[in-house]
Amino acid sequence: MSRLAVFFLLVISPLLAMLLALLGVETIPTNPLGWFLLLVGVIYSAGVIIVYSIRKERFWEPAVDGVTTQEEHGDRSFWFIALGMIAAFYASPVEYLYFPAILPRNAWMSTLGVELVILGVALFIWARVALRANYSGHISVKTGQTLVQSGPYEFIRHPAYTGYLLMALGISLGYASLAGLILVLILLVPSLVYRVKVEEKLLTVHFGAAYRQYMRRTKRLIPGIW
Repeated sequence: MSRLAVFFLLVISPLLAMLLALLGVETIPTNPLGWFLLLVGVIYSAGVIIVYSIRKERFWEPAVDGVTTQEEHGDRSFWFIALGMIAAFYASPVEYLYFPAILPRNAWMSTLGVELVILGVALFIWARVALRANYSGHISVKTGQTLVQSGPYEFIRHPAYTGYLLMALGISLGYASLAGLILVLILLVPSLVYRVKVEEKLLTVHFGAAYRQYMRRTKRLIPGIW
């Protein structure tokens, strides 16, 4: 991972997370999703500090022992994902706070948004627990890694990314944000698709026939569809 990407992870992203928490505080009086933004902002900022203090160097790689055999160079998918996530998570509360409503802002939309966010968070946590030490923020593979096919990985190959998508859709709908929905479609979805393709190319090289067989019996993000 480049120095610029590491700087973003250690410095810029915690600052952005705190900004997200502030947006959450501003919307709490009128929208329950404000609590989600507040918690995400605080937990993410604290998590970066804790993980870095424990692992120090190369904390973005899998925690398993082994030598890195495959990795993405240039961090292109990282920047695409970062841009997509920032757009999806921030545009909605900003529109909600500072711009006139275009979509209806009612209890039905808010409830739907909260439900999607809860589903997305649950799926992400389930995927993270299933991966354990195989988890990596940077697309890379080590010799000690295993091909996880349990938990949500039994049904789809990239459940954490599906979790991101559900959370982003939930935030956009919960805040009744047209800008948020558009940005999810034109920025977040393409960035996820690109990252999936890069990741699967590396995993196919590393795991070979085992991963190709896994690909044949599972979908990428949406069970039974894609």
